[in-house]
Amino acid sequence: MAGIDVTLDNKNKRKAQRMLKVAAKKQHEVQEQQARSSTVTLASSSSSADESTGGEGVTGAKTPPPPKRGRMTVVTPTLSAALDRTKMSDRKAMMVVTATAQSLGHNVEDMALNRSSIRRLRQKYRTIGAENLKEAFSADQALVVHWDGKLLPELTGKDKVDRLPVLVSGMGTSQLLTVAKLPTGTGKAQADAVVAALRDWRIDSQVQALSFDTTSSNTGRLNGACVLIEQALNRQLLFLACRHHILELIIGAVFIVCMGASSSPEVLVFKRFQAHWEFLDLEKFDDASTDEHVTKALADVRDDIIEFAVAQLSEVQPRDDYREFLELTLIFIGEVPPRGIRFMAPGPMHHARWMSKVIYSLKVWLFRKQFKLKTREAKGLREVAIFSVHEYIKAWMTAPLAACAPYNDLLLMKSLVEYEKINKEVSKTASTKLAAHMWYLSEELVGLALFDRNVPSSVKREMVQSLEIEGEDDAPKRVQMNIPAILASELKDFTTSSSKTMFQKMKLPDDFLVTDPDTWDENDDFNRALLIVP
Repeated sequence: MAGIDVTLDNKNKRKAQRMLKVAAKKQHEVQEQQARSSTVTLASSSSSADESTGGEGVTGAKTPPPPKRGRMTVVTPTLSAALDRTKMSDRKAMMVVTATAQSLGHNVEDMALNRSSIRRLRQKYRTIGAENLKEAFSADQALVVHWDGKLLPELTGKDKVDRLPVLVSGMGTSQLLTVAKLPTGTGKAQADAVVAALRDWRIDSQVQALSFDTTSSNTGRLNGACVLIEQALNRQLLFLACRHHILELIIGAVFIVCMGASSSPEVLVFKRFQAHWEFLDLEKFDDASTDEHVTKALADVRDDIIEFAVAQLSEVQPRDDYREFLELTLIFIGEVPPRGIRFMAPGPMHHARWMSKVIYSLKVWLFRKQFKLKTREAKGLREVAIFSVHEYIKAWMTAPLAACAPYNDLLLMKSLVEYEKINKEVSKTASTKLAAHMWYLSEELVGLALFDRNVPSSVKREMVQSLEIEGEDDAPKRVQMNIPAILASELKDFTTSSSKTMFQKMKLPDDFLVTDPDTWDENDDFNRALLIVP
């Protein structure tokens, strides 16, 4: 006789016990359900039936009704916008709103306060707000579309994604269209996102100019975003390259020449200086007057830079680092800024922060006697500081003004060429970098200088005369600059009949061109055009 499998036998017994328990539980549930049904039936019997039985019958406890959910809507469009503005999650919003309502003496049981309700209302108000913006936005005038990609954290998770803010401007107004999520950072992906946003807002026919960073993904001859947007919209557009980005490329190249290239994500000398900051005596610094080389280099521009920096500081600056750059410039030269001498603690210094290179270079050099520097570091920082004050500050602060771009770029190029008297290597590097980005001296855009109040009337007269010169049928978007010949060049040399296309694309009145430039400020057509010029 075969032996008994004890393990299998125990397993079967446990299985049988489980099945018995499940069956008993089901039987118990059925009995409870039948009892509840009997109670409800008897309790709902008519009074006559109760009387006929002499009031006898089965009575059971009534089941209490389920609690009613609050119906009062608490989240309004204004509150929803405030929650979004403060980046508050739905769960946190529920806790804050509930606590606030209780502290104000409201009965929260009457309110629709739960995460799902708050989430639905916030989504609803966002959709309504977006539709209202689209309906209210007027786009009768010519528009400029701007975009600039950025890596941002994903809304859910810890990954980073490419985001592309797209906005349009014109006639003193601007409107954010979208912050699109891109599958890749290619020119095609950016172009598709821009065109989709324009068509979604139904303003693609009003766009006449593009504003962009001068990266290869934007400016590529075949697959750049600018070319692809032109193809999608089926017309030629004005290319308004970001001058701040161009100037960032220049200071980046100059910094490498002076300080050497580095594979580190941060500038090591700046990192050392940041760590040493707390040990510095901020009242003991050495300005340009303590160095003969710096004093000589700045002698011809000192008064002009002081006047410019003081004038800029009297205006509202868009960013604190712009103000800091202006104040450090005055301190470096030997002047006292309007707010007095103050030094801000050092901030981020990685290579993507172009402005930090200027600010750090000025600070480190000012405190060079309290901070140990290698000979090459001290010399390199001195050259960066001189270049920043001599050339960079005026170019940077006036960069946003498109009407001033042609004249400013021409003057900057000439100044960079002449800078060889101070530093030949820096002069060559900076002028070569700028020569590759002379967008605003193209035949199409040089006409912007007609609206620049800094351009002399005599130069504008010459430009108006040059409008009669036959231009190229397909003029290049940027000029190939002959650096040795730049000192003899004037705005008229870049002006042709093709310069009139800007007036047509931007719908600018041009009757004032037949009058003398000295009278343009009183001319209605000129002033109307001045409002439209980007």
